Amino acid sequence: MQFARQKLVSVIIPALKRPDLTRRCVASLLSQSLPLREYEIIVVENDAHPSTVLPDPLPQNVRRIDLVENYGTTGSINRGVEASSSEYILLLNNDVELDPQFLAALISTLSNGHEYAFATGKLISAAPPRDRLDGAGDGLLLGGGAFRLGNSDLDVGQFNDPRPVLAGCGAATMFRRAVFEEVGGLDEDFFAYLDDIDLALRAQLLGHEGIYVPDAVAYHVGSATLGEPFHQNVVEWMTRNQILMLAKDYPGAVLLRLMPQVVVFQTLWFGKVLRHAKLLSYIKGMVQAACTLPRTLQKRRRLMRHRRITSADFLRILQDSERQVLQWENTRPAASRSGLLKIYFGLFGKS
Repeated sequence: MQFARQKLVSVIIPALKRPDLTRRCVASLLSQSLPLREYEIIVVENDAHPSTVLPDPLPQNVRRIDLVENYGTTGSINRGVEASSSEYILLLNNDVELDPQFLAALISTLSNGHEYAFATGKLISAAPPRDRLDGAGDGLLLGGGAFRLGNSDLDVGQFNDPRPVLAGCGAATMFRRAVFEEVGGLDEDFFAYLDDIDLALRAQLLGHEGIYVPDAVAYHVGSATLGEPFHQNVVEWMTRNQILMLAKDYPGAVLLRLMPQVVVFQTLWFGKVLRHAKLLSYIKGMVQAACTLPRTLQKRRRLMRHRRITSADFLRILQDSERQVLQWENTRPAASRSGLLKIYFGLFGKS
């Protein structure tokens, strides 16, 4: 009796009613330099209907999981991971197209002897002429604000060197399955947005590290499902998930020490919400955070019992990440700089 050979990589693609995007994403996967026998593609269709999913017959090496409702990014990815078996897992949005060397570059980095938990590549904006960065890893302020490093800047080689990063954008980041499962997968209370930061912080608390790999290039549409970066749902989920992330992932001593930064960032976030006339979405997010907080605190207790680094170690990781955000911001043209970051760093300076 012959058994199917375990794949090296499982690519998990959450999708919601955009089969056109999914088709292009899958086509880029089928053009990878990595041999086809080494990876599988699992498309997880949320709120699946015959007219809104990647249609049959599916391409070679592609499976589809149809969900009767929308489980969000988190729930759909978790179900895709459960249905797979491989050493590595690539979390991939369906609005991303991969360079042919993408999988091979990340696998080469993760298998080179240094036990990185995850690796993320260089994301380029898919908008023509494809010369602007979408992100080169994710950074986090001490106050809890997440930023995609390099976002919207011209790609002139400023992010061409590998380096440690706190987190990778969930649009295209590869995890070791063992680490993904050890930290408990994505938190389904997040549904979407900041779930990738939360996942990376939990990995960091367990002593794992991540790396940015510039040779792994992908092209990202961004906001393809909702249509705008400051959509009312985005504001609602971001508001809620910022609170949940702080409550769950920051050790108590660190949260107490950084409370001034947290309060200032939340105030600046609220001001940004008001400027975009999304007050109702903000209120909804805060109400959801309050309702979810008891369950989040239970998760926090489990996480803190099992963490392998000290509060001082975690603070150092956050300081390094904030420093990356500051260094990036200082290299940008004055007209492109964030008003929010100008105020934040004006108050707190270098971490």
